Amino acid sequence: MSACAVAAMSALAEIQPDGTRLNSLQIANSRNLSQPLVAKVLTVLSQAGFVNGTRGPGGGYQLARPAAEITVFDIVEQFEGHRDVSACPFGPGWCGVGEPCPMHDTLMALSDSTAETLKQLDFASFIKHAQNGHQTRTDSKVPVKSDRS
Repeated sequence: MSACAVAAMSALAEIQPDGTRLNSLQIANSRNLSQPLVAKVLTVLSQAGFVNGTRGPGGGYQLARPAAEITVFDIVEQFEGHRDVSACPFGPGWCGVGEPCPMHDTLMALSDSTAETLKQLDFASFIKHAQNGHQTRTDSKVPVKSDRS
């Protein structure tokens, strides 16, 4: 679900400079996602204060803050929460009980590196992406994936 949330946020970031709003169907079509899944994600993002939604004609969603103030890490963390990085791929009884498993240090370094990278990537980069000719598509001709996406 976090991938869908990042996709939805990137679509909203792309249109933020225009001050326009996108509804869940437009976002789903622009990113080739399931509309019901996007609608669920937008509800969570709205409750968390990342997006603002308006009902009715001319309604839709927009970012609640400037895109440069929201990182990809913020959104991934919202949906995945704090993961137990101490979960050992060798099973219980290895890491945290005695000597760490042979992969422990590598897995911890990867986890830390990934988190730091996502913290440095804000949604303003998607505005730049759109300004370079990669616009969010909001037409209904884009095929929509099933809910299993």
